[in-house]
Amino acid sequence: MVELANLPTTDPDNVAETICLGKFNIQLGGPWATLLFTHPRPRVGPLVDEGKLVIESVVRARIVMSIDNLVAMRDLLDSLLRDVQTTAGAAASHEPGHA
Repeated sequence: MVELANLPTTDPDNVAETICLGKFNIQLGGPWATLLFTHPRPRVGPLVDEGKLVIESVVRARIVMSIDNLVAMRDLLDSLLRDVQTTAGAAASHEPGHA
């Protein structure tokens, strides 16, 4: 089997960053984990047609990975964020019951 950690990393499609400042969730199923990220955006219809600002939480990304990679991500996040102080807004960026 190929050692994935030793593979070179490329970005031939120049994948853009996606802003996801909304709710998020992690769903576990078998050997897989699905990370779901959202971003608050105004609904276009009410904004354009009526001048009303109606915000909705729009799914911006679903990422499926192995549980092993999710654990590796947890360890990396724990290491990176060990001494980082969060603001009250950032700490409450997900809903109760969501990861």
